[in-house]
Order: sequence, then structure tokens, then C-alpha cells
Amino acid sequence: MPQKPLKANKKIDKKKEAANRHGKTAVTRKGKFDKPPKRGKALEAYKDDKDLSKAINKRNESNAAGIAEQAGGKLKVIKGPPPVMAPKDKQKKAGAKVEQAMEE
Repeated sequence: MPQKPLKANKKIDKKKEAANRHGKTAVTRKGKFDKPPKRGKALEAYKDDKDLSKAINKRNESNAAGIAEQAGGKLKVIKGPPPVMAPKDKQKKAGAKVEQAMEE
């Protein structure tokens, strides 16, 4: 059925904010959430797909570096800093690699 237009004096009430937020705004997280399957053939297929993606990305990066070098420049493929949730020892190792690459 078609809806009737609102009367002139009638107002629409807005939804109230969730009680457990305590005045905080909603946080939109960046990136995609990539969760592997729990078991079985789906997990194997997921791992194979991940390995294939890694191999393709590595090849694309090396091709781009090769083309840049042929053009007379230099392009080094370096890893960025690890995510904040990574263990401390991995953060230190990756941080040293990034600093070393920056110096060169």
C-alpha cells in the first residue's frame, strides 16, 4: 500500500543512541577481515588461494622493480611496519628493516 504523507504537525522521533556506548561514536575499522575456515577441504583451499595470491603479488612487484631499473631508476620492494596487533618481537624486526631501507 502507498504511504500517506505526514501531517504538518507530526514529527518523526529519532532513534536513541545505544546505552552501552557511553557517548562514544562508532569506529569504522579499516581493511578487510580475512578469517580462514575452521577445518577440512575449505581450509586447504583457503591456504592454497593465499599462497597463490602471495606468489602472484611477489612476481608483480619484481616485474615492476625490473621495469623501473631498466628505465634507469631504482625500486626496492620493502615491507611496511607490522600492524599494531603484531607481537613485540616482530614489530622490532620489521622496524629495523624499514629503518635500514630508509638509510639506503
